[in-house]
Amino acid sequence: MAKPPSRLNMVEYVRNGLHHEDRFTDAERAAYISNDLHWPIAHKCNHHGWNSAAEDKILASTLLETAGVPVPETVGVIDRSNRHYPGVTKINTPEALRDLVCNHLEGGLFGKIVEGMVSFGAFLIEDADQSTITCAGQPPITYEAFLDEFVGQNSYVVQPLLKNHSAIQDYASALATVRMVTLVRENDVFCPVAVIKLPQGPNIADAFWRPGNLACSINIETGVIETVARRAKMETEFLDDHPDNPGLMGLKLPFWDELIEINDRAARTFQPIRYQSTDIAITESGPVVVELNYGGGFDLPQYASGRGMLTPEVRSFFEGFGYDLDAKPQKKRWLFGKRR
Repeated sequence: MAKPPSRLNMVEYVRNGLHHEDRFTDAERAAYISNDLHWPIAHKCNHHGWNSAAEDKILASTLLETAGVPVPETVGVIDRSNRHYPGVTKINTPEALRDLVCNHLEGGLFGKIVEGMVSFGAFLIEDADQSTITCAGQPPITYEAFLDEFVGQNSYVVQPLLKNHSAIQDYASALATVRMVTLVRENDVFCPVAVIKLPQGPNIADAFWRPGNLACSINIETGVIETVARRAKMETEFLDDHPDNPGLMGLKLPFWDELIEINDRAARTFQPIRYQSTDIAITESGPVVVELNYGGGFDLPQYASGRGMLTPEVRSFFEGFGYDLDAKPQKKRWLFGKRR
């Protein structure tokens, strides 16, 4: 289990169902890789100086938009530091927040931490007036209290709420995105895995860790959904279809060829990040790159597909940057040299 190359921990082993002897061959089990190796591998493959360029949502969207990649509109940034945001409205007082929200509220506003990950701290503004602001799942709160108690020392990007394409809207309660796992090779851009993340119920974001959310593996060549996965108590549960609205399994996603082309352009724009991933929404007018990530966790693609991510192509790519997947873990030692 914890042996190279997989290095899976117990939680990963069980959640992927690998303890079921009749479900996998030895080779199929060996293709799974622990999410604990994600950062060491990403740092080995990527130019470290480009980490902030990808993870800072303002920097990333500026670069992508300049490259002709569709990105969400940003109506403002909530930030009480002295950072300057060229061309973007900066919000640092309750009055400025009130004006921004009241002027752009139609359709809803979505906020996420400028350098945040996996949707931690995200909010959805559903209503507002001159005195209070109301976020999904929360009671009304004054603008001053919102800045002090919710935003705190964080910086937030504020964007108009994107809407799912009509072909997807029956299967997601909020914005869904396609996670494209991307390897920027010497002569091409290779995507070994694609997954669509679908929020369910009251969830405002699509992260698979949120209870009830679905993740579906997509055939890279055709754009057709091949699995429907949900996180259960101990293992990942694979469903025959959407639990409430049949038709998700086998659905061909709209604008798939355009999405592949846009992902290729985004990947080449951030070429020094050789192992990267993108989250792409599919709207009625086409794909929109919501985020580009430095690296990308191994857990989501494996949970969604029921297959290990360490294919020969992926392994060759990682090893090409000098990462030794067969290296034995170093034994920990006590002081004075005793092993533990």
